[in-house]
Amino acid sequence: MDFYLHEILDTLSQEHHQPSVLAQITNVEGSSYRKAGAWMLLKEDGSKIGLISGGCLENDLKHRASELFSTGRAEIVEYDLSSEDDLGWGSGAGCNGIVSVLLRDVDDRYRRFLKSIKEQLNKIEPVLFVQSLTNFDQYAFLNKTNETLGDISFEIPKEFIVLLQTTPRFCHYAKKDMTENEAFFLQLIWPKPNLYVVGAGEDVRPFAHLAADMGYSVHILDWREANCTSEFFPSAQSFFIGEPDQVVKEIPLSSLDSVIIMTHDFQRDRKILLHLKELQLFYVGILGSKKRTERLIGGEIPNWLHSPIGLSIGAEGPKEIAISIAAELIQSRRRKI
Repeated sequence: MDFYLHEILDTLSQEHHQPSVLAQITNVEGSSYRKAGAWMLLKEDGSKIGLISGGCLENDLKHRASELFSTGRAEIVEYDLSSEDDLGWGSGAGCNGIVSVLLRDVDDRYRRFLKSIKEQLNKIEPVLFVQSLTNFDQYAFLNKTNETLGDISFEIPKEFIVLLQTTPRFCHYAKKDMTENEAFFLQLIWPKPNLYVVGAGEDVRPFAHLAADMGYSVHILDWREANCTSEFFPSAQSFFIGEPDQVVKEIPLSSLDSVIIMTHDFQRDRKILLHLKELQLFYVGILGSKKRTERLIGGEIPNWLHSPIGLSIGAEGPKEIAISIAAELIQSRRRKI
């Protein structure tokens, strides 16, 4: 998941007058810094959101975008990063692939389309983005009920629709596809993931900050009101104050949500786990040793529970532990199909 994508959708839903151009990687042959499905928004005032490369393509894209603002046009630009020539795109890029980028002026029609995608994602439902690479004016998205919204004049192949039903949660899928007469860019777009952190101690602060930087909507749950403040957690989306096991029961958790328990309180942890074991969440992790978790569970640690939490990198202290947990979350979301 490209978390810049959600920031771009948020921005375009709120801004109505700033001319902008959307850049999307639609295909990569070989290696590149970013993969198919990366988005970047370039604004007329010179600001941008996101990255398409490690910096080697951005200046050229900025120049090309300046020729598209307020035109309603779109074009594909191909960058060959495989050149060994000092004058080639590969100079200093550290990549050896061919990258295709779709540049599109975000006119009112396309802005309304992207706003519709955001509204669907706000329902905590993924969408399949379909863009014709033969006719740039043909684009649409599908939801899990097979509703299609957008401007597309042909029947979407059934194998595309199946992707929404069969792809494991948060798996990255973005690629160029072909039918007999049409070339497509397909991308599964997942809702912005919710991460509920139970516990608001001092050691939670660096992790909450890092998780927000990774694109999570971070929600803090704790029974101590004094700990749940924007001063300690400036990037938190919301705070829930009360006994964690009771608060968790009142939250309509979905299969795309993650919960991490960091209370350091044995009895509270036990009560929370009793509730969570009935749910099928995307990720559940708990701070503490394997032996402690086995005592909490009353036996062998089940597959749905990550314990000890985080990748085994020898982390010590709140910041390093935050990195190890963040790394495990990335690993869980970056599965391929």
